[in-house]
Amino acid sequence: MAMMTDKFTARLRQGSIDIGCIQDQGAREYQEDSVGFSTLPGEGTAERFLAVVADGMGGMASGAFVSGYTVKNLLAADIGSPEELKAAACRISGEIAAGGSRGGTTLAAVCVLPGGVYFCSVGDSRIYLFRDGVLARLTADQDYMSVLLDRVIDGKISWLQAQEDPERNALAQFVGSGMLLSPDMNCVPLAVQPGDRLLICSDGVYNALSEAELSQSLTLTAGGASEDILGRILAHGYTNQDNFTAVVMHFLPGWNSDDRSDDVPAEKTTLHIDSAFHTGAGGRDENQDALFCGGGVYAVADGLGGHKNGGKAARAAVDHISARSSGDLSPEGVNALFEGANTAVGRTGGKAAAAAAFARDGVFTWGHVGDCRVYYFRGGRITFQTRDHSVCQAAVELGQITPEDIRGNEDRSGLMKALGSEPELDIREHCEPLGMLPGDAFLVCTDGFWEHVHEREMETDLIKSRSAAEWLNSMLKRHMLSAHDSGDNYTAVCGIVTNTPEPQETSPVRQKRRFPVLIPLGIAALAAVVIVILLFFR
Repeated sequence: MAMMTDKFTARLRQGSIDIGCIQDQGAREYQEDSVGFSTLPGEGTAERFLAVVADGMGGMASGAFVSGYTVKNLLAADIGSPEELKAAACRISGEIAAGGSRGGTTLAAVCVLPGGVYFCSVGDSRIYLFRDGVLARLTADQDYMSVLLDRVIDGKISWLQAQEDPERNALAQFVGSGMLLSPDMNCVPLAVQPGDRLLICSDGVYNALSEAELSQSLTLTAGGASEDILGRILAHGYTNQDNFTAVVMHFLPGWNSDDRSDDVPAEKTTLHIDSAFHTGAGGRDENQDALFCGGGVYAVADGLGGHKNGGKAARAAVDHISARSSGDLSPEGVNALFEGANTAVGRTGGKAAAAAAFARDGVFTWGHVGDCRVYYFRGGRITFQTRDHSVCQAAVELGQITPEDIRGNEDRSGLMKALGSEPELDIREHCEPLGMLPGDAFLVCTDGFWEHVHEREMETDLIKSRSAAEWLNSMLKRHMLSAHDSGDNYTAVCGIVTNTPEPQETSPVRQKRRFPVLIPLGIAALAAVVIVILLFFR
């Protein structure tokens, strides 16, 4: 069986990257994977570097030729921006389709440019980021399951129907299908840091190894990690093992991400919020979450399970915050809002966790009680995150567990503070107001949402998105693939700061409702019928 291993160091202006690469034919008759790298100068440093993996589609003719053609021509392209990377992939796809080879291939590429690191995928070859012991998938598989998940999010089909669809694994995108490709890629640079590993691989890798196994391999050097992945797959000895290719890129100490984002806008500009929201019952019979989105107010609340009137408590919290947010939104004013919400929730006899963000006159403020969270992003990275009022958060601060342990901890639902628990709400912390910049973003969500969407994934989906709706949709798909639409209620409201006014900002929304126009139309139609009948008998 054909096998290949390689390792080398790419020296670029920003720093050095160790590269490890392995490729094996597996149990297949032919090797249809291809892999390639930019040619590096013999001396000095390179300005750009490109690593490409392509997996020729086994059920189609000329898979090996098409994957090789794709890698060769992408490396030969003059790529200086993410737009040029996308254009090159589309052009190559069109050339393959026009050539009549009837072949196809997936594609995964990482392009290191002076302006940052960009990734691009078509089909189901993947790119992962391994940082601080956490493995996060940067790319989303472009298969029919993604289309089905859109229908689940819209309420048109159930999660079970999506899971049982026989075509769910069929590719929706591949190189060779024509020029109308929509590669999965980032439009904002990926801010890598020393110690990060990027894994580029064909499906023969991740179908053979779990994410836990991949994480263990990626603790090693680039060469060691790639060889460990090879050894693990061969050790499994799968009789139907597919071709597999893995490239590990290890960003070495001294790496400079070249982050040039400014803390102050170049000139005064009017800011607007492009927002989106979603709430779901998960696996529960009733959705006891509540939300409000609009008018510069973005609030969520989670009626505590096991307590009566949880839904009423959540609604009371959101209604109070949204109705009284036109006044003082200073840190003291926000705390007063939550103190009033505590009284309102207490009247319902229930309890709730809540979080809210406020955007007014270019300033972002926030408040929270319990384990609903507020995140703030700048340059595609989380710069602020609320601290839960929970047993697990206290354990983190005492050094007993790490922040990564919270999601799976048996005490995760134990809250130390909630609205409605006591007549007087003890709020000791004050928010630090943030000056908003175009491109900033925020997320306000209940614990049922963040439990299944990691912070690395939030950042990844943000840098790939050009709108709040696109960002939220990507995170919801991750949530469903993790939770399988079971577990707790989940709610999220997100926003991206922009210079362009958004029409939805003028229409505040308290909760997602079905058929919001049918009720008034039905009343009007009934009135018309009554009038006709009266005129007839007159």
